[in-house]
Amino acid sequence: MIPLARFIETRAIRLPPDLSQAGPALLAPLADRIGGHDVIALGELNHFVHEKTDFRLLFARFLLVQGWRDVFEEIGWSDGYRIDRYLQTGDESALRLPSFDDLTHLRPDRDDRPGGILKVDGYPAAEFVAEQKRFINGLRAAGLPARHAGIDIDALPGGAYDDMAALLPPNDPRTTPIRQSLQRIPGETPHEEAVRLRAITIPADWPPQIAAARDALAESLDYIAMTYTARTYDAVRPGMAFREGAMKRRYREAERLLASERQMLLGHALHLAKNDNLIASPGVGPGGDRVPSLGHWLAQERKRRVLSIWMLYGAGEDCQPLSTLPRRANFPSRTLNAQLARLTQAPLLFFPADAPGLFDRPVAIGHMYNAVFETPLAAQADAVLYLPRVTPLRAA
Repeated sequence: MIPLARFIETRAIRLPPDLSQAGPALLAPLADRIGGHDVIALGELNHFVHEKTDFRLLFARFLLVQGWRDVFEEIGWSDGYRIDRYLQTGDESALRLPSFDDLTHLRPDRDDRPGGILKVDGYPAAEFVAEQKRFINGLRAAGLPARHAGIDIDALPGGAYDDMAALLPPNDPRTTPIRQSLQRIPGETPHEEAVRLRAITIPADWPPQIAAARDALAESLDYIAMTYTARTYDAVRPGMAFREGAMKRRYREAERLLASERQMLLGHALHLAKNDNLIASPGVGPGGDRVPSLGHWLAQERKRRVLSIWMLYGAGEDCQPLSTLPRRANFPSRTLNAQLARLTQAPLLFFPADAPGLFDRPVAIGHMYNAVFETPLAAQADAVLYLPRVTPLRAA
């Protein structure tokens, strides 16, 4: 078996500290590997770090040049729909994201924000939106066509009401009863609201995004009814299982709406794992450990040809909003993160399959909250971007 130090010294590609300066020549070995794949999964191990955007831009721009056009992201349906409108039109008013900074849709008679064990104080919404805009503007700056779809639940449900209203055909008398049915009923519970929405029949000749928005909103309401009052992590499991199923349904729907055959898929690496059965992890993972993750579903059940790129880091700090959990990276010495940190202070790109034996057995990997899981890396990630240090999301 090749020792890790020798593999990094002889086979890893050293990237500049500013990833935007990594030219096409450095990524040429990746170009040779993406042929024949249906999905390129970009899996970060922490949502709340600034460098996540650099990671996404580095590979998304590269993939745009290679002819990939559709970006599916672990973000709410309404958020994704508005991002896609911006990509198509350049209208910056579309970039008011209802899960983060456009809160005009929140109900005055009910609190739909996370509570219980998921309650957060000071979610970094401004920072998250700024990073999202940096990524989307980076895609537009490439000057190549791109589409976007949000495949997750809407964390703060309600923005889809505005999306549906804007899509209703003008001067069609059938819109009158639909608009009436879309009116919120004071005092209704999230479950009752979801039932009301599902009872709305959308004419088949109307834009299909209307029915898609209705279904996504109803499932988002189901999710918050299941999880936002949970007092323990075990109580969150049913909602997490439901959410993973909803993501799969949104994925299928986005393929249909965009007539998409190949996708870039963005999200947390564990949601995008190619084989859940090879992961040993404490706590509540994707799907609440009750149903397969989105990535497993794609690779193992749908038999999509998935090439996966993971972003690991050795040190630094994030701005995750759960006050009871750590924000500063402090990974155990046995983790791959810590081992790489002892070997290099440069960003690296490497391919686990290039080191036979080294990554075929389980290795410990650290991620958000200093949580650690074990998996044979070569079975999950075709390429790894390693960053020596990360920093919190930035508002500007």
